Amino acid sequence: MDFTPTDEQHALAQAVSGALRRHGSPASTRGETAAPPAHDAALWRALVDIGVPGLAWPEDDGGVGAGFTDLAVAATEVGRSGMQVPLAETVVAGSLVRALAPDDLRREVLGGLTDGSLLPVPALAEPLRAWSTTTSDVTATSSDQGWTVRGTKAPVRYAPAATHLVVTATTDDQLALFVVAQPSATTEEVDLDDEPATLLAQGETAEVALREALAIGGVVLCAEAVGAMDEALRLTTDYLRTRTQFGRPLASFQALTHRAADMYARLELARSATLFAAMVADEQPLDSDALLRARVVVDSAARLVGQEAVQMHGGIGVTAEHPVGHLTARLTSISRTWGDRRSRLSDLGTRIADHPNVPILR
Repeated sequence: MDFTPTDEQHALAQAVSGALRRHGSPASTRGETAAPPAHDAALWRALVDIGVPGLAWPEDDGGVGAGFTDLAVAATEVGRSGMQVPLAETVVAGSLVRALAPDDLRREVLGGLTDGSLLPVPALAEPLRAWSTTTSDVTATSSDQGWTVRGTKAPVRYAPAATHLVVTATTDDQLALFVVAQPSATTEEVDLDDEPATLLAQGETAEVALREALAIGGVVLCAEAVGAMDEALRLTTDYLRTRTQFGRPLASFQALTHRAADMYARLELARSATLFAAMVADEQPLDSDALLRARVVVDSAARLVGQEAVQMHGGIGVTAEHPVGHLTARLTSISRTWGDRRSRLSDLGTRIADHPNVPILR
């Protein structure tokens, strides 16, 4: 399988990188707070202007029609920059809307996402509740006036800036997916007090669609993680070449160079897994398990690369003034988004019986 980037992908990476540089450095490189940033409308507009949010959607839905492989290229540059934008969040919400929403709502949301006028994000996690894609404490009720949802979702990244939420809720003892337009939220905790909602799907249809959407959004997160790991490795190798100890550069110590080589090997494995997953995301029918396996590989690599980068930098690696600690924090955040490594392995394990036995010896 050929993972060599095309000329168009090189040009896309340069365009995204240039837009990010023009926007300025993230707070992490200025010694400011490491708290998750609020939605940066100007940065998002810069990405909208070069078509990044619409890369994955077909032209019939108002998108660019490039596919998830190109979107992964753009997401890698975002991860490398240390900046945070709702790319993965809009991919999950957009995937659910595209798969389940009526035609008019689908065109409205995906078209608005592409031109930057709308920002749909998923509202899936709930406070004091373990991550689950099959159950929810938020309830939905049907009446003559339509559906309403009640309960609390948190954390919901970018909720204060969102124009639409895709919400999981329980109705008739089964999972359902809804779209809530114009939510009222000032923090990442969203209180839904009988909010009007549009039903997308219920039962097994909703569960399958949600699993596939999260798998596709995971590809974007994997690509961001690869970019962050790339930058963390670059910072680490530069530090080893320039920092001296006992009159010698750290790069001359064999134990440290071996650890840096391990970082490089795990990064390249994560890069290959991510590129493969992006190609799978463009195929139909979607193999969501293949995308989930890529997340497990990237989670493992991110943990090693982040920890090694901090340790080889020493004390400066955890200061607010140095970006390597912020990159590691971002890698940790990515690994904990929409579940964690254990929940992903558990999810894969529940369907292992569906795979055929492969004889090793004949």
